[in-house]
Amino acid sequence: MSPPACPAPLHPYGVGTPPVLVTDPAGMFAELARLDLPRGHYVVCGSATLWVRGLRAHLGDLDVLAEGPAWKRVLQLGVAPCPAPSGHGLVIRHPSGIEFADRWTPGWSTGYLISSADVIDGIPFMRLGDVLTWKQRARRAKDLPDIAAIGRLRTAWNRAPQSMAA
Repeated sequence: MSPPACPAPLHPYGVGTPPVLVTDPAGMFAELARLDLPRGHYVVCGSATLWVRGLRAHLGDLDVLAEGPAWKRVLQLGVAPCPAPSGHGLVIRHPSGIEFADRWTPGWSTGYLISSADVIDGIPFMRLGDVLTWKQRARRAKDLPDIAAIGRLRTAWNRAPQSMAA
């Protein structure tokens, strides 16, 4: 009698892939995953991009930029859109703490932000360099600690490596 066949691994490294790897205490990422927005039509922007990279200790809300089929799905959530605070586009404030927008602030291409996203644990996030540029342009008081955190990371990346020779 031969031994039972092993099932194929669910993940390239042989471990099961959980449905949501990025988690937060409020469950906003789980809710985002549950909404099952079409890939390639949304991107997480704002402070969550720093939080997921360990550059921020607190996550207040989740800003999601959506277009096309993703925006259509968001419109079906039963929450009425309202004008964005920037006066540029519409926002839907979901009870879970997710804020969906159909445009980012003026001067930013929705298509660019979505297509250039960094995918972390299956979730598209705005590129850190773009977050820095956006926060430097806005330069609100709440942006200053984030600008400093990205600056410290940049400094650490740019340090010359220590020689391994003794």
